[in-house]
Amino acid sequence: MISEQTVNELNQLFGLDQAAHLRKLRYRWASPIPAQEMGDFFVVPLTSSKELASEGWHMQHCVASYDARCANGMYQVFSIRDLLGNRIATLGTTYGARGWMVDQCLGISNAEVLLNSVEWIHGNGKHDSMDEFTDLHYLAQDVARQLNTFTET
Repeated sequence: MISEQTVNELNQLFGLDQAAHLRKLRYRWASPIPAQEMGDFFVVPLTSSKELASEGWHMQHCVASYDARCANGMYQVFSIRDLLGNRIATLGTTYGARGWMVDQCLGISNAEVLLNSVEWIHGNGKHDSMDEFTDLHYLAQDVARQLNTFTET
């Protein structure tokens, strides 16, 4: 096991500021809407730097870098899970002149989850495709509507 002193020396060697790292993990904020079941999904608001870091680690993306925006009230992040609690996507909403809007909703390793490409071959052999919105697209829009309803009241 590596001692704390060794870790601190390695952090200094590689230019990592341990105090800044610890400060960053201390951000906390409130969510206007609670964790809730929505159709076939469970939507969990992420309300701390630690929760964002955990989501980012599990989903293999950079959502933890949004903690300062969340702490200042301009961004809200939600973990979208199946009803068994398995993470499916991470939803980011941003507040602007038109209220709360969906900024991004991505699956593991930033995979596309809002559109589904449907492909088919016509009888004449011609190949065609079309993008359709997924259930997660509509769920993300519903979350943004809920945020706006809360903000208006």
